[in-house]
Parts: sequence; structure tokens; C-alpha cells
Amino acid sequence: MEKLTKIPSPPEVLFREIRIAVVPYIAFGVVLGLTVLTWRGYVGPSGLVGEVEPVRSLVTAPQAGRLVALKVGLLDKVAIGQPIGEILPADPRALAAQLSLGRARIGYLKDALDTRLRQQNNEIAYLQLRLDWLNQRAELATLRAQQTYFRRELTRQESFQKDPSLFQRPAELDAARRDHDSLNAQIDERARLVSELETAITRLAPEEARLNEEAPAALRSALEIEERELGILEAQLGPINLVSPLGGTVSAVHRRAGEHVTEGELIVTLSGDQPTRVVGYLRQPLSLDLQPDMAIEVRARGRNREAGIGRILSVGTHLEPILPELLPRGMSPGPTELGLPFLVSLPSNLKVVGGETVDLAVPEK
Repeated sequence: MEKLTKIPSPPEVLFREIRIAVVPYIAFGVVLGLTVLTWRGYVGPSGLVGEVEPVRSLVTAPQAGRLVALKVGLLDKVAIGQPIGEILPADPRALAAQLSLGRARIGYLKDALDTRLRQQNNEIAYLQLRLDWLNQRAELATLRAQQTYFRRELTRQESFQKDPSLFQRPAELDAARRDHDSLNAQIDERARLVSELETAITRLAPEEARLNEEAPAALRSALEIEERELGILEAQLGPINLVSPLGGTVSAVHRRAGEHVTEGELIVTLSGDQPTRVVGYLRQPLSLDLQPDMAIEVRARGRNREAGIGRILSVGTHLEPILPELLPRGMSPGPTELGLPFLVSLPSNLKVVGGETVDLAVPEK
């Protein structure tokens, strides 16, 4: 039987066989290699998680009162020491009522002094001079309390006159300006009188030593109490200035101008512009022995995955709850996960913002 000649296979058939038998293995090996390379170069180990420490400052009301001015808004830039608001501790009308009560008590003490020390003319003259000084100070404080109200009324009338959409009332503006100028004149005159009485009291100060021995102790104690209370009321006449404790951005505004606030109530929240540390956690099991000054790679998750080398500043001694946003996505909700906290210095070449999640890793030697 004659042997048949072998018919050669076309190249297309050979290529198809190679593609079916070999190419899948080659593709699998390439993908596996790229996955390992990507994981080692761009993804931090799951045992280390971290967040750029946000620098925040809370500006609160040091005293109860009314927020008469708020000079910043949301996302405004502020500098250290920049005024951001004013708080008026007390309503001018309520303050005037307290001052009137103080004047009444001072008048009562003056009458008691006239009755008890009528025979001691020199001592009476000195005490009467001090009482007159206190009385004039109370009058001056009352006028200054009213000045706040008249100043704001004048400002309000002037704003009305500048707005063409509102009904113009020139007479009310003139009346407000007249009342304001008259009150300022009274304050200047009263301040001059208070200064003259204080000068006279200073000149007669040597006589007070003898008066301390002869005047009734109860009356002098009452005089000291009234003088201190008057000083407290005088301190409440002017607004309390709120200043920024750091340079940064207004991240939240909690109260508006015109609202009444209580002591310790939050007014605005400030955020610093330059974070300096990363708060990291070592998840359980604790597979690494973290030590201060140990090098840690800090890698941003955005901005082309930029990375830098930081140093561990300190390591905690107890496990603390890990922030939920630092845990891997898709984890089933359950008990709070605990981790060992540590602080890492932020590399100078890494541009991140406070609160941003970053990947941490121990650099390979």
C-alpha cells in the first residue's frame, strides 16, 4: 500500500491551537505578577490604618450675653488673634436697672452715714466725698449703658436712610443723632466730674487711716461691697471681643449675630491649614513591634498616590476604638474594633488635608 503524503496544516490552525492551550496561562501569570507588584507598591498592609490629624479649635462664649457681631463666615480665612465676634454680656436696660439699684443702696448708706457720724465733720466729709464719687461713677456707668443702645439706634436709622427701598424718615434720623450727641456730651461731663472727685479723694488719702479706726466697721464693709459690685457692673458695659486662637479656616458657624448665647456655648469652629501628624492604628493581631523614631511610609490615596517617610512620635499603651472610616469597606457591622494607636510625623513633601485617610506601611529594608 502506498504511503500517503502528509498534508501540512495551515498556520492559522497552529496559531489557534497555541492560543487555546498556552495564551490563558501566560495571561494568568502576567495578571498575577501585576497584582502582586501593585499590592506591594501602592496598597498598605491591612494591619496599619491612619488618618491625618485634623487641627480644630472651638471658639465658645466666655460669658452669657448677646452676640452683637460676627465678623467671619463659613470657609473664611482667619489669622491668629483676628477678631471674629463681639458679645455684649448684659442688656443695657437690665444693666441700667442694676445700676439704679446700686445707686439706691449708695444713697441709703449715705443717709446712714449722716445719722451715725454727724459729729465727725472731717470724717463725714471724706466719706461723703467717696460716696459722691461712687454715685457719679454709677451715673456715668448708667449713661454708658444707654450709649450702647443709642449708638445702635443711630446706626440702624442711618442704614435705613441709605437703603432707597425703605421709607425715608429724616426726622427720626435727626432725633437719633441728637440723642446720641447729647448723651455723649453728658458722658464727657460726668467723666470729668468723676476724675475731679477721684483726684480729691487721692489728695485726702492720708486722712483715711484715722477714719479706718473711728468709722463703724459694718458701714465700711458695706461701702467696700458696693464699690466692688459697681466695678463688676462697669466691666459689663463694653462688649467682649472673641479672637481666633489659630490661623486657618472657619469650618462651621454655630450662632448668628443677634442671638443670645450662654456661657461656654459654641460660636464657631476653626480648622488649621497645616496638619503636622498622622494618627495611626495597628489592628489586631499586633504583628508589628512599633517603637518611637521608627520609619513609617505614609501614602496618600489621591494625588497620584504620593508617598513619604515619616517617623513614629509616640505609641499608645492601651487599645483604643478605631474610627469606622479607617476600616476596610464592606465589613459587616459588629462590635467596635480596637487597635493600638500611634502618632506619625507627616512628611513635608506630602500634600494632604486634615481628616484625610492615608495608607501606612513599614518600608522595606
